[in-house]
Amino acid sequence: MVLVISEGLIIHQNNIVYLIMILSIFSQAEGKVGYDIHVLVNNETMSTHWGRSHWTSPLSFNSDEKCKGDGNSSKYIKIDGFSGINFRETTHTKKGRLLEQKQVSLVSFLNWIYIDEVVSDKSERYHVKINESTPTSLLYLEDTTYRGDGIFKKQSFTNSADEITTDYNAKKFSKSSVFLGVYRNAIVTADLTPSSLNEFLGENYSTQYKMTSDSDLYSAFRFKSSDELIDENYIGSVKITNSISKVHTFDRSDEEYYVDEWLACCPKGYDYPDVPLQPGLSNLNLSTFGDQNQIIK
Repeated sequence: MVLVISEGLIIHQNNIVYLIMILSIFSQAEGKVGYDIHVLVNNETMSTHWGRSHWTSPLSFNSDEKCKGDGNSSKYIKIDGFSGINFRETTHTKKGRLLEQKQVSLVSFLNWIYIDEVVSDKSERYHVKINESTPTSLLYLEDTTYRGDGIFKKQSFTNSADEITTDYNAKKFSKSSVFLGVYRNAIVTADLTPSSLNEFLGENYSTQYKMTSDSDLYSAFRFKSSDELIDENYIGSVKITNSISKVHTFDRSDEEYYVDEWLACCPKGYDYPDVPLQPGLSNLNLSTFGDQNQIIK
């Protein structure tokens, strides 16, 4: 027996929770688009489960923040649900002097999502092919300086399997960083029987990150990907410089289930979002992007 629970919705909502001291937002959103599929194939003695979810919200969002002053502050930023690209920040400062500048540019749109599902063998076999193109990019730049009784600052960036986290506790603190996450497209296949699961996931996306920081109490940096792990923790006065460049590529012609007839709905070329070149991005070496430089204007 095959049990399929699938969902595809357009829900008008704001996916950005942005609570900061000074904020400028220019955005246009069309709603939430994507799918959520969960499948259970079983018989009297065995069962197999498979699932995948992928969502985005077509929009263009730009934020330019500047903050300078003395006193206490608290901030929480969340960008979530855009083709697997997410960002979170929590910052609290005790009495002190804070100087901060941030620029954020987020672009996401839908080219297509094509799903082909087949149930066979007396409802004891399920096969699905998914061809999706939801180009999305997040560009984030930051310069922060603090002197005072204490700053607690934690940030995390996620781009599919890539995760970057920084964590600080300091009385004297400075940090400059730039992040560029780009998601392009994917092909997914899965074949389930009560006793077996064969699946394939091919995604095109890339993560670029560069930072320098100076903290006098506690500093931590972590990068995790599908095949890499960097985990650094420091106590005391430490200066950190890190640069991450991770490109995940997939040629859909390599996929064993690929047939021209099935993908005839969709052109072989993919469109990409335009990402404006913000001040400071020149500090990030984009040479590893290859043709992805074409999205930077």
